[in-house]
Amino acid sequence: MRIVICDDHQLLLEALATALALHGVTVEAAVCTPDEAVRAVALHDPDILVIDVNFPDGSGIQAAREVIAGHPRTKVVMITGTEEPDPMVEALSVGVAGYLRKDQRVDAIARALELAQRGGTPIDHDLLRQVRRPRPAIPRQRTPIDDLTPREHHILRLLLAGMSTREMVHDLDVSQSTVRTHVQNIFSKLGVHTRLQAVALLAGDATVDVSGNGHAANA
Repeated sequence: MRIVICDDHQLLLEALATALALHGVTVEAAVCTPDEAVRAVALHDPDILVIDVNFPDGSGIQAAREVIAGHPRTKVVMITGTEEPDPMVEALSVGVAGYLRKDQRVDAIARALELAQRGGTPIDHDLLRQVRRPRPAIPRQRTPIDDLTPREHHILRLLLAGMSTREMVHDLDVSQSTVRTHVQNIFSKLGVHTRLQAVALLAGDATVDVSGNGHAANA
């Protein structure tokens, strides 16, 4: 796996680059600004760009948007040192392949990058739960999520967990065609076309309980 890393904290940048290299990741460039990240992706054509969300000058999400539009082969995984949930919703709506916290172990970050490379969507579940925390009481309206069957709700939770199709086949003990059919039914009911769109949609909706204990209350 070949990556470019971008973070404005030089010490963290160098430490993460060194640690990921020890996990078999080839770090093509380690840069400090979003503009440098976009140029490094154009130069090296990496498998993944790992980029911070917040910068003193520039936006990691804007850089992600430019990379996704101009270099679609390169997946973007964002990392953050804050617990602000709103940037995650924006990043997922842009189409990033993953959203992680910096305070994870390096081996966990390396596994998340491998998952993103395989087509999964690694997302920090603590941040996702913050996005879905109960909101001020308002009358709850029916949403497309209510039309999902119990099986589709289960598969939706697996999508939120970033599982690939192959991993869902193993978890559910069914064929790939069965998983794909369920996923396409979910997409159709939610009005989306990709996993990332589904995650972005659900990140702004408090009606799905990612723990698997049923629906979360809006009130």
